[in-house]
Amino acid sequence: MGADKNEIVLLLTGTIERNSSDVLAVKDPEIRKQQYLEAISFYLANTPYKIVFSENSGYSLAEYFPGSERLEFITFQSPITSPDRGKGWKELEIIDYTLKKSGFIKETSIVVKITGRLKVLNINKLANPAQKLMSSNDKLVMSNIYKRLKMDSRCFLFTKEFWPYLKENGDSINLGFSFEKALWQAIMDFKIKEKGSYRQFSQPLRIKGISGGFGTPYKHGSLIIFAKQLKHFLNPIAYREILK
Repeated sequence: MGADKNEIVLLLTGTIERNSSDVLAVKDPEIRKQQYLEAISFYLANTPYKIVFSENSGYSLAEYFPGSERLEFITFQSPITSPDRGKGWKELEIIDYTLKKSGFIKETSIVVKITGRLKVLNINKLANPAQKLMSSNDKLVMSNIYKRLKMDSRCFLFTKEFWPYLKENGDSINLGFSFEKALWQAIMDFKIKEKGSYRQFSQPLRIKGISGGFGTPYKHGSLIIFAKQLKHFLNPIAYREILK
C-alpha cells in the first residue's frame, strides 16, 4: 500500500562536525550529537509523523534507533566551499540532497523542515492544519514571520512545488544573505509565479533547546510567551506584502 500523498514527513537537518566558519555557539561534536539524539527521540515519542534525519558531516545515528519504521537516516559529506558561504548555505544543501535521496519524502508531498537540534514542542498543532489547507490549494508553504524580509527558518512546512523557488533564491545565500531572507523571497516568488499559498502558522514556535547563535536555552516564561504571541498576531498586520 502506497503512502498518502498528503502525509506529513519531518525533515530534521543536522551537522555534527561543524563544516562552516559561520557563527556557531555549540561546537563540540559530542554535545551536538546528544542534542540530535534527544530531538529525534522527542519527535518519535510525541508525533505521529515519519522522520528523516539528514546529516552533512558524515555521521549516521541509525545505530541508536534500531528497527524503527518511522525513521530514515541520510548522511553525506558536505564539500568545503571557498569562500565559505555559511551555515545557511549548508542547510539548503542538506534539504536539496535529502529531497533527492529520501524514500519517505519521495512518497509524500508535505515536508516540515526543522533545525535538528531543536524540539518544537507544539509541532503537531503547527503542522496538522496543513492537511486541511491542502484541500483548497495543494501548493502550500507555512512559516512564521521573523521580521520584514526575513522568515523564521527554524521550522517551516512546504509542499514540494515550493522547493524550486527556495533553491533558486537559496543559490544566493552567503555570509551576507541569510537563509531567512532567501525563504522570504522564495515565498513571494512562489505566490506570484506558482499561484501557491502562504500561511503563517497558527501560533508561535514553542522551542526547547539551545540557540545556535548565542548558546543560551530558549526561554518560556509567561511574559516571554505573551510577547511572542502578541508579535505573532501583529506581524501579518505589519507585513501585509507577504500575505497579499
